[in-house]
Amino acid sequence: MNTKTLDINQIKFKLIRAMLPHVPFDGWSWEAMEQGAIDIGFEKKKTQSLRIEIFKNFFNHGSIDFIETFSEMIDLEVEEIYKSIDPKPEKVPEKIKRIIMIRFNLCQKYKEAVRSSISITAIPTNAKTSLNILYKTCNSIWRITGDKSTDFSFYSRRITLAAVYAPTLLFWLNDKSNNSNETEFFLDRRLRDISKISNIKKPISSVKKISNNIASMKNNINVKSIFGFFKKLNKIKNSSFS
Repeated sequence: MNTKTLDINQIKFKLIRAMLPHVPFDGWSWEAMEQGAIDIGFEKKKTQSLRIEIFKNFFNHGSIDFIETFSEMIDLEVEEIYKSIDPKPEKVPEKIKRIIMIRFNLCQKYKEAVRSSISITAIPTNAKTSLNILYKTCNSIWRITGDKSTDFSFYSRRITLAAVYAPTLLFWLNDKSNNSNETEFFLDRRLRDISKISNIKKPISSVKKISNNIASMKNNINVKSIFGFFKKLNKIKNSSFS
């Protein structure tokens, strides 16, 4: 594989995909990336130190960049899978549910890697990138549904969806049911909480209320660090859903 012959994003996706089997053992680290690169023969004529220099050119901020690229890769795969569905759901909540479940199904084999990403996204210095990752995923989900909003509802819909997606992700990480059935039921309940998600008009306190409801789950869920990440969404004020 020669870095001159492939698009940069393609290279980054190939490297991330190759490192994923090693993340449960080595974390989101340069070592995991190096092991993945060896697996696929990436720049195999170069020394390990030279390969790591190449990696650092692609992923300037290390682990948080790995996670961001992974999320972008999954966003694109979700879109491709959803496009192939026929017939597609007609109602917005059903579309969103299908898209989110496609995402979880894709991530099932990477579940431990996703779990280990939570503590990294919760680090204060990664807060801006972490919120951007969540925003990009929620924006991608809305785009896939066909959302064409351009006014303030563009932002409020994404905030609302984040209030659904973040706790559902937490639940999924600890779901041991067949085919993530329990996660699907949990998601159904969250979507009912956001009644008529495409056109409701409520203050941002609605998001806070949902956050408070899921907080009661905290003691029963092993992964806790994303709650600090999720709370950042609730600092947005003086807005309304539409």
